[in-house]
Amino acid sequence: MEILTGNNILADLDSYFKDNGYDNLYIITDHNVKYYHGKYLSSLLKGYNYKFYSIPPGEKSKSIDVVLSIYDDLIENQIDRESLIIAFGGGVVGDITGFVAATFKRGIDYIQIPTTLLAQVDSSIGGKVGIDYKGLKNIIGSFHFPKLILIDIQLLKTLSNRDITSGLAEILKYGLIADYDLFNYISSNLSKAYNKDEHFLLDLVNKSISIKQDIVSRDKFDKGERRILNFGHTVGHSIESYFDFSQYNHGEAVILGMIYESYIGKEVGLIDDDYFWEIYNSLTKLITPLKFNDLEIKYLLEIMENDKKKLNDQTILILPIGKGKVGIFNDVDVDLIINSLKGEWF
Repeated sequence: MEILTGNNILADLDSYFKDNGYDNLYIITDHNVKYYHGKYLSSLLKGYNYKFYSIPPGEKSKSIDVVLSIYDDLIENQIDRESLIIAFGGGVVGDITGFVAATFKRGIDYIQIPTTLLAQVDSSIGGKVGIDYKGLKNIIGSFHFPKLILIDIQLLKTLSNRDITSGLAEILKYGLIADYDLFNYISSNLSKAYNKDEHFLLDLVNKSISIKQDIVSRDKFDKGERRILNFGHTVGHSIESYFDFSQYNHGEAVILGMIYESYIGKEVGLIDDDYFWEIYNSLTKLITPLKFNDLEIKYLLEIMENDKKKLNDQTILILPIGKGKVGIFNDVDVDLIINSLKGEWF
């Protein structure tokens, strides 16, 4: 798997296609990305046989119904195993494209061109592909590694502040699990991210990719150490699902998850009060935590019960154990999770 990062490097696609003999291209994107960037990508594909398939933006498109509609279009357009499928969009587009590429005709080559900060630093890296089902996030999926990930910082220019926040969530996560200096660096320079400083963003993207690649290289199929990348995700996914993927985007939910999971880490004595409040004060610059009532917590726990990260019928939580360090725990008292979600401590 090759990863290219830079500014204004989308034009490098032509040489990649020629070097690898691809001339029949099938591009999956969403309506927003096609509106902002579709014409530019089309201008780079003159001389190639290509087709765009555009889906509605948002998490609700990560469904079996959308997958089936893409399969129908692939068959209609006679896409064969010599073709190349291209994910041109954010995390939703990348996940669904990878899933389609993994399953159609038993597997077709695909590449990722991520267009959001979150996708550039996280979801496009690591080969995880999947869809949501019955309100459960990524409950159906597989591993299918792209042949190329091309990351062009210039594509981030059209992002909203909320999209930037979503990406920062995953970068802050990398800092909290593996690089405390990175966590401090981002927390002290948030304005550079929201101002879309190209050098700053490219630096963050490269540092994030380095951390994730290092972890994935030692646990390609998520059986052990790679699970630390799920810090904030057990609780975060439950919040995202509880609100039907409409109130919080993925990054916002992960920030909330990291806050509650860090509180649990403090309560069991894994981190001290000072470090917890440092995490809390940094993350709440981006989003305000919620106080959940008993009925809401009941539903959140039910969602966690069906989380794909469960092992031997136990919910897996990733908890901080020191500055820039986390551990994997499957024996956390449910009352600690409940107390964290009640939010009586803030």
